[in-house]
Amino acid sequence: MKHFLLLYTLFIIVSCEKKEQVFEKPVNQETGTKLEDLNILTNNSIEIDSTGILAFPLSIGETIERSSLESSFKSEKESSFWNIIFYNTTTGEKHLLSKQKMLISNYETDYSYDPSNKTVNQMNTSSKNFIFYNIITDDYDGNKKLNFEDPTYLFLTDKEGKNLKQISPKNLNIINWKIISKKIIFNAQSDSNKNKKFDDTDEVITLEYDLESQKSPIIIFDKNFKNSLIKNFKNNWNQNN
Repeated sequence: MKHFLLLYTLFIIVSCEKKEQVFEKPVNQETGTKLEDLNILTNNSIEIDSTGILAFPLSIGETIERSSLESSFKSEKESSFWNIIFYNTTTGEKHLLSKQKMLISNYETDYSYDPSNKTVNQMNTSSKNFIFYNIITDDYDGNKKLNFEDPTYLFLTDKEGKNLKQISPKNLNIINWKIISKKIIFNAQSDSNKNKKFDDTDEVITLEYDLESQKSPIIIFDKNFKNSLIKNFKNNWNQNN
């Protein structure tokens, strides 16, 4: 009888422990922060070209202070967003830009953008049909975080924030881009030394994307052309001249 009571007591204790684990509050695996302590901010919005469609860029706030909240997103959140809500004031429809994990560093409705000096130039072209985004989606360096050490890609959608499409190649880091007539010309870094970083030692590739055909971008200056430039330089600027 005593052995039976002992086994029954142990069974009750184990069952209670399991129930406590089941109802444990969810924790953000990247930040170590309980999700109930996060507050999704929707205080800012812009109207897309007088269409009645509003874009609400989403950032994260905290309902209580937590000094242990150290994450890639927290360090970058002053200048970036984790998603965007689009709301149609005519129909009442609302949707997210995407359901995937991403870090949005910039979005523009009719502009070219140079992140190196924060300049924005308005372009009066067919680009008015699109919204452009600089987005980080790949954990390229494998540190299990999305931050500005990972490659930034160029994306576009229509003016309703639908049909999100990546137009710059995978594993190339966008440096700057601009719109010339119906084409986007952009410079991007390749991790040419294979060190999982994008810096001044890496090769810069110039590409062209056609907004009308929306086919894969083409490289403007290929290896053969670059080699001819090097040959020309050496011929004209060698030590004997």
